[in-house]
Amino acid sequence: MSGLFYNIGYFGAKYPCLVFVICMTVTGIMSLGLYNLTVLTDPQSLWVSSSSRTYKEQESSAENYGPFYRTNQFILAYQNEDWVNVFQKDGLKVIYFLQNIIRNRKVLIGGKNTTLDDLCYRPISAKGCYVPSPMDIWLQDPSLLDKDEDIQFTTLCTESIDVNQTNIPCSDKNGIPIILESVFGGIDCEERANDTQPCDHCYIQAKTMSVTYLLMNDEFTKKDAELWEKEVWMDTLDALNKRDYAKLYKYYDKSLMPAPREQLLDQYRVAFMAERSVSDEIDDETNQNAWIVVVSYFMMFMYIGFAIGQFPSKIYNGFTLGLGGIFIVAVSMISSIGMVSYFSIGLTMISLEVIPFLILAIGVDNMFIITHNYKKQKHPTVPERMGQTLKQVGPSITIAAICETLAFLVGSLTKMPALQSFCIQAAVGVFIDYLLQITMFVAFLTLDEQRKKHKRYDLMICKQDPNYAIKEDRKLIQTFFKKHYSPFIQKPVCVIITIVIFVALFAISCVGITKLEVGLDEQVSMVEGSNLFNYMTLEKKYIEIGPLAYLILENLDYQDQHDLELVANLSNSLSQLNETVQPPIYSWVASFNLFIREKAEWTQACETQDIALYDLPTQLKRFLGVRINSPCCQRYGICGETFEADIVLNEQGYVKTSRLRFQHRPIHNSAGYILSLEQTRQVIDKVVKDANLKENQKVYPYSMPYVFYDQYSYIRAVAITNVLLALATIFFTMTLVQDVVCAIIVVLFVFLIAFNLIGTIWLTNVIFGGFVIEINAVSVVNLVTCIGLAVEFVAHIVIKFRLCEGKRWDRVTGAMSTMGTSVFVGIACTKFIGVAVLGFAPSTLFKLYYFRMYILMVVLGAFNGLVLLPIFLGLFGPQFSIMKVKVKSLINQSEGTNFSSQQQAKKKANYN
Repeated sequence: MSGLFYNIGYFGAKYPCLVFVICMTVTGIMSLGLYNLTVLTDPQSLWVSSSSRTYKEQESSAENYGPFYRTNQFILAYQNEDWVNVFQKDGLKVIYFLQNIIRNRKVLIGGKNTTLDDLCYRPISAKGCYVPSPMDIWLQDPSLLDKDEDIQFTTLCTESIDVNQTNIPCSDKNGIPIILESVFGGIDCEERANDTQPCDHCYIQAKTMSVTYLLMNDEFTKKDAELWEKEVWMDTLDALNKRDYAKLYKYYDKSLMPAPREQLLDQYRVAFMAERSVSDEIDDETNQNAWIVVVSYFMMFMYIGFAIGQFPSKIYNGFTLGLGGIFIVAVSMISSIGMVSYFSIGLTMISLEVIPFLILAIGVDNMFIITHNYKKQKHPTVPERMGQTLKQVGPSITIAAICETLAFLVGSLTKMPALQSFCIQAAVGVFIDYLLQITMFVAFLTLDEQRKKHKRYDLMICKQDPNYAIKEDRKLIQTFFKKHYSPFIQKPVCVIITIVIFVALFAISCVGITKLEVGLDEQVSMVEGSNLFNYMTLEKKYIEIGPLAYLILENLDYQDQHDLELVANLSNSLSQLNETVQPPIYSWVASFNLFIREKAEWTQACETQDIALYDLPTQLKRFLGVRINSPCCQRYGICGETFEADIVLNEQGYVKTSRLRFQHRPIHNSAGYILSLEQTRQVIDKVVKDANLKENQKVYPYSMPYVFYDQYSYIRAVAITNVLLALATIFFTMTLVQDVVCAIIVVLFVFLIAFNLIGTIWLTNVIFGGFVIEINAVSVVNLVTCIGLAVEFVAHIVIKFRLCEGKRWDRVTGAMSTMGTSVFVGIACTKFIGVAVLGFAPSTLFKLYYFRMYILMVVLGAFNGLVLLPIFLGLFGPQFSIMKVKVKSLINQSEGTNFSSQQQAKKKANYN
C-alpha cells in the first residue's frame, strides 16, 4: 500500500496539470447528474417512509376517499393582548368582512378566474363550501347578527337563530353542527346574576375567534389551490396586518354590511397559516440563512489561509492553497449530488446544509496532515517529497475515509427518507473528497510550491518579487504540542482533572440519554416573527380543539352481527380514551341502525314504515337521502346526508369502505401528538385482535398528523441502530487495515464523543431553557455526522501512536506533535470558527441543531481526542508500537524456522 501511495503522490506532483484535468473531467461527468436533480421540500416526502404502517394506511385512505383536504386557518385576536373578550359584535363583523373578501376575490389560472367555490371541500356534494366560522351561528348573515340582542345566549344553542325555526341551533347554512371549540379559543364562562338556564352551560367569552377553510387536494386542483392560497388567502390576511385597507376595501362587497371603519380594523390582528405555509417557511428560512452560511465559509477560508501558510507574508501565506481546498470541497459536494442524482435519489435541505460542513471538516484535516508532513520532507525534488508524504500519511487518511464512508453507507439502511438521503450523499461526498485530496490537492500543493519557488505573490500570482527572502517556518503549534502540551498532560494534576471531567461527562450522559424527549417543536423550524410562527404561538395558547381523525373500516359486512358488534366495540373503546379523544364518535352505523329500526317513534318522520322490506343497498340509499332540513334530521337527529362522504359503495350498492369520525383533544406539542397516535392505535389494535377479522378486512385509525408523528414511534431505535452499525463498521474496517487494538481504542473514543454529545445536549436544554433540542430526524442526522467527525479526532492520533517507537509517553508526544497538531489546527479550530458564526443565524433551528450541536461536537471531540485520548494512551496504550510487534513476529517466525531445522537435523543424525 505504501508503494501505491508513493506513486500517486509522485505522479500528482510530476504532472499536476494533467491530474487537475483528469479530476475535473471525472467530476464533471458526475455533475451531469444534476440535470436529474430533485430537491425534496415536501415534509411528508422527507420524514415518512413509504414502508411505514402510517404511509400505507394513508395510501389506502386516499384510494377510497381521495387525498386529505388542504387546511387553511386564520385566528382573529385583539392587537392589545390585555383586552379580554374578542367575542363581540365588532369582532364578528371583522370576521365577516375578511370572509367576504376571501370569497369574492379571484385569481387568474389558465385563463380562467378561479374563486373559493372552485376549490373548496364540500362534505355534502349538493351543499356549499365547508368553512367553520363563528359567523355560521348567524348563518353568515350580518342582519341576523345585528338583530341578536344577546350573542352569548345564542351560543347556548337552545334556540334557532332562523325566524322560521327550521335550522338546528348552532348549525351552518349546510345544516352541519358547529363545534364551538373549533371557532372560539381561550374560552371563559361569564357568570350572570339571576341565571335561570339549566346547569352545565357557558356564556362564552373568548380570547380568539378562528375561521377554517378546507380545500380539495387532488391532483387536478392541488396546483390551483396552492396559487389561490398565495394570491388570495395569504395576501388578504397579510393586508390586514400591514394595514393596507385600500386593498381590502377594493375587494369587499358591501351589499349586506357596510365595510368596518379603519379605526375598528386597527384594533385587530390575524395570525394565519395555509397548507403551503410549511414549504414556504422552509424556503424563506433557507434564504435567510444563506448569508450566514456564506460568512461561515469565508471565516473558515480566512483561517485556513492564516494557519496553513506562514502568515504574515506576501508570498508564503496559504490563501491560494486554502482557496484550492475550498474549491475541492465545492467540487466534492457538486459531483456527489450529481452522482447520487443519477440514481434518482432526492436532495434534502438538511443534506445541503450539513454535508458541506462535514466535507470541509474532513477535507481541511487532511489538507493540514498532508501539508505539515510535506514540509518535513528533505528529498531534493518536489515529486519525491510528495511521494514520501503520501507514503507516510496516505494509509492513515485512507483508513479514516473508509471508516467514515462505510459508517454513512450503513446509516443509509434506515427507512426514513431524509436520513437515508443524507447518509448516501454524505458517504459519496466524503469518499469523493478523499480521492480529490490525494490527487487534486496534491496537484494544488505542487503548483503552490512552484509559485513560492518563483517568488510569486499569494492570491495575486501575476506579481513577482525575486528578491523576497525565504521565510523560515517556525512551526509554533508543533513546537508547543511537543515541548509544552505533551509534558503538561502527563502531570498527575492534569490526569486527575481530566478523569474527573470524564466521569462527570459520563454521568451526565447516562442521565441525558434517558431524559431527552422525542419530537420537534413546530416553531423551531420557523423564522421567528413570521406569519406561521405567530399563528403557532396563538394556536398553542388558545385553540381548544384537536385534529380531526377517522376510524376506517374496510370490507366489513354490516348484516353480520359479529361485524356490527365490532363497530360498536370500536366506537365505545375510542370514547373511553378521555385523555386524547374528544367525544362524541360520529358513527353512521349507529345512526343507520336507528333509521332502520321498526316501529320507532321517528318512523313517520323518516318515512321508514316499509324499510324492512328492502335489501341493504336500498336501505343505505334511502338513509343517505335523508336531508339535513328534513323532519327526520331536525327532530330526531337521524341525518344520513351528513355521512355521504364517509361511505364508499361497491358496484352492487353494498358498503365497501366506511369511516367513523372523531376529534382529538387539543394538542399543543409533539408529545401530545405522539400520545394520541399511540393510544388510538393500541385501543384499535386490541379490539381488532380480539375480533379475529376475515382475511380481506382492515380496521385502522387515520389522521393527517399521524403521518408525520409516526416516525417518533421508532426514531430512538433508528438513532441507536445507526450509531451501533456505524461503530461496528469502524471496528471491522480498523481491524482489517490496522489491528484489533487500534480498532477497540478508536471505537471506544468515537462512542464516547457521541455519547457525551447526547448528555451535553440534555444539559444545555436544562441550562438555557426555551426551545430545546429533541430526538428527531435532524438530531439523528447530526448524531451520524458526529460519528464521522469523531473518527477524524481519534483515528489519526491512534494510528500515529501505534507507529511511533519508544515508551508510551514518548510515543504520545510523537503522535501529538504531528497528528495532534493537524487535528487541532485542521478540524477543531476550523470547525469552531465556522460554526461560531451560525449562532447569529435568524433561524431557531440553525441555532439549536447546527450551532449548539456542532459547537458541542467540536468541544467534545477536542476534549476526547486531544486530552483524554493521549492520557489514556500514555497510561493504558499498547506497550509496543505496531512496527515492533511486526518485527517480533518476524523474529519468532525466523526462530521457529531455525528450531524446526535443528530438530530435523537431529532426527537425521540419529537415524544415521
